[in-house]
Amino acid sequence: MSKDDSASRFRTLFNLPDEHQLTLSGSRSETRNGQEYESHWLEEHDAQSRLIARFRTWTRQSLRPPYRTQIGWERYSLKGELLDREVRYSRREGTNYLH
Repeated sequence: MSKDDSASRFRTLFNLPDEHQLTLSGSRSETRNGQEYESHWLEEHDAQSRLIARFRTWTRQSLRPPYRTQIGWERYSLKGELLDREVRYSRREGTNYLH
């Protein structure tokens, strides 16, 4: 995924005003302890190109059963205060499976 694709996808997720811009400032991906981690840092700029907030997004995918996935994002002020957060966990449909 290119930087522009990532920024566009996250811009929609965060429901930013049309005049605000979102730029990808860093990414990291690693695998450890049977988990695959990916995180992105993004910067939100207002219509005057001033930096107004930073976002961190992440996914964590288990590579072993039960193959759970965690997806989340956080919005931070310029002072580093957490302003908003959302975390979603995968779940299986029904109960017809083995552990």
